[in-house]
Amino acid sequence: MLNLVCLFACTLQAQTTDFGAIVGAGYSGKIVKGFGYSVEGEVKTGGNFTEFNRFKASAGLGYSFWKSRFKVSADFDYILKNRETYLENRYRVSGGLTYSEKIRSFKLSLRSKYQASFYDESRAEHKFNPKTYVRNRFEISYSFFSKPVKLYASTEMFIRLYKKDARFIDEMRTVVGVNYRLNRNNSFDFYLRADNEVQVKNPANIYYIGIGYSFK
Repeated sequence: MLNLVCLFACTLQAQTTDFGAIVGAGYSGKIVKGFGYSVEGEVKTGGNFTEFNRFKASAGLGYSFWKSRFKVSADFDYILKNRETYLENRYRVSGGLTYSEKIRSFKLSLRSKYQASFYDESRAEHKFNPKTYVRNRFEISYSFFSKPVKLYASTEMFIRLYKKDARFIDEMRTVVGVNYRLNRNNSFDFYLRADNEVQVKNPANIYYIGIGYSFK
């Protein structure tokens, strides 16, 4: 309920609104029992779908235990960000812990992740470098019996850490989508995503249409 209130409040206070698209693809595999890896690529647009926003390439490792209820993960991201007059290199490292529980056709999961983003200052300086966050996400999904369709929704809070005198939630992300499984190893995701800044001056709302392809 608190998340919904914050999301509604930030919408009322928003000074800027934008729309974009996200297209991505990812591959995942197993190393040994419990251990896995993943690689992903993603392109994001903004400016009402007309402008390149960023490209992101990711690689990660994960370990699942206690009947796959818990998962520990570590990820590295390379980000090529459009800064209007030039393209900027960014790097991100993160580590997280996820707890999942299945209740019949439902699956509930809670993930907490620490991330640090490092900025290339060869062309511009950043007041804070790296920028660090704790991101807490709650997700619920529903799988249809004997059908290759799964519905899911999530809400995520970004807790800012890099400013000692202003450590609070400054962004919320909401996602609703559907996963369609082609076969055992291939699936598509179709989703809507809202990124909403909160508790900051001139907050922005950005809404995305997304499609992703996953194989293993």
